[in-house]
Amino acid sequence: MSTVIEDPAIPLVGMNGKRGGKGAKMRNKLYTMRSGAQSFGAASGDSDKSPRFENVGIRLALRKELYAKRKRICDVSLAMAVLGIVLMILETELAAAHIFSRSDTASILLKMCMTASTVALLIFIFIYHKLGVQLFTVNNSMDDWRLAMTPMRVCSALAELLICLVHPIPGEFYIFWYTTESDGNLSDTPVKVPLDVLLSLPMFLRLYLVCRFLMLHSRLYQDASSQSLGALNRIHFNFRFIFKSFMALYPDYFLCIFMVSLFIITSWTLRLCEMYNDAYHARVHGNFLNSMWLIAVSFLTVGYGDIVPNSYCGRGIAVLTGIMGTGCTALIVAVLARKLELSQAEKYVHNFVREIELGGRLKTEAANVVKCGWKLFKYQRKTNKTREEERKVLQLQTKLLHAIYNIRELKNRRRRLTDNAVTIVEVHKAQNEMSRAVTAVRAGQAHLEERLAGVEATLALVYQKLCALHGDHAPYPQPAFPYRPLVHQTARDSAI
Repeated sequence: MSTVIEDPAIPLVGMNGKRGGKGAKMRNKLYTMRSGAQSFGAASGDSDKSPRFENVGIRLALRKELYAKRKRICDVSLAMAVLGIVLMILETELAAAHIFSRSDTASILLKMCMTASTVALLIFIFIYHKLGVQLFTVNNSMDDWRLAMTPMRVCSALAELLICLVHPIPGEFYIFWYTTESDGNLSDTPVKVPLDVLLSLPMFLRLYLVCRFLMLHSRLYQDASSQSLGALNRIHFNFRFIFKSFMALYPDYFLCIFMVSLFIITSWTLRLCEMYNDAYHARVHGNFLNSMWLIAVSFLTVGYGDIVPNSYCGRGIAVLTGIMGTGCTALIVAVLARKLELSQAEKYVHNFVREIELGGRLKTEAANVVKCGWKLFKYQRKTNKTREEERKVLQLQTKLLHAIYNIRELKNRRRRLTDNAVTIVEVHKAQNEMSRAVTAVRAGQAHLEERLAGVEATLALVYQKLCALHGDHAPYPQPAFPYRPLVHQTARDSAI
């Protein structure tokens, strides 16, 4: 770690936000890939090679510049990745349509453009990780950049470089693989497939740069106040957090864009894997609409079986599509459940209306109990009842039992409604009211004890006066239980 001491005499920011004087000399030399002491000595411009003080504002400004550079590098990297994917799709479609072969000059030129974009992408990814190392050293005040080279960081950088390195190479090369028939048996003869198929599919992995683009351009990631709050609450502003924030703010748009993009990409990759089979299957899967239909039924986990993939490449894509479709379905159900849930104000209105409705029905059933009971009492007083009156007595007893049962059921519904209406807001409100009531009781108790202390002091004074009149100087007797005021305790509890 750095041993440089911050000088309180150096301001954190310059005039009008600009760095001047010593800060201007240190602008481009504060951070180097060498040791920190040498870089600070070269930046100061003084004879002393190891200055004692470092300007914090310069380091913060350098941190801001590194963030801006890294964001620009990420934008260019994403542009190079998308350009390479577009060139790959263009070359594949033109070759599949027999407009030119893979050994023609046009195909070689397109692949050379892909290679150039890939080399540029690798360079920008290297620069991005270099800026990340510089940011880490500046944030942690490290003197040596090698302290930031953790195994996880090195493995992540190598994995990104390996993913972005794969692309179709110029030339016409072929491989052979076996396909499966409808009965599950392998075909007798292997199928001749261009090598570009295997080299084109991994190029879609470059789209992970979209996640990095969203993270770096997010308002939460760019805002300094959000970064400070996240650091205080131990929140890491990574893509996981940004994804959760997007799902909380725009769940419908985010899911729609993700599902449509996934649907189009998987349909095209499935068509690419299946279009080099035998004549019949190539004609079936060569149609992009048929591939979209197969991806749709796989995404929805339906699987009618009218169109099936014949190569292991296509089957793998279908399995991945089914897994992603299951996850997207779960996310859609969660989003719909949250959208259909009542808000707090709507819950209050709904519970109030239900309470009024149940109260009215409860009054109606209570009136029915009284009415049926009074009629039964009138009929029971008669000694000789006709058959019609006995039938009415039986009907009234049945209505009375139903009314009593309905009253019990309505009371249970009101109790369940009250229990379901209790949320965190109501608990917090009840807790606040209880706290205020306890504080008021303690304040009243303290006031009462103060008044009792005053009464006791007055009685002591009266007792001394009486003793002085009678010539008796006996001291005032102390109480059996001495008074200990609770004023300080009440003040402490109220402060808590």
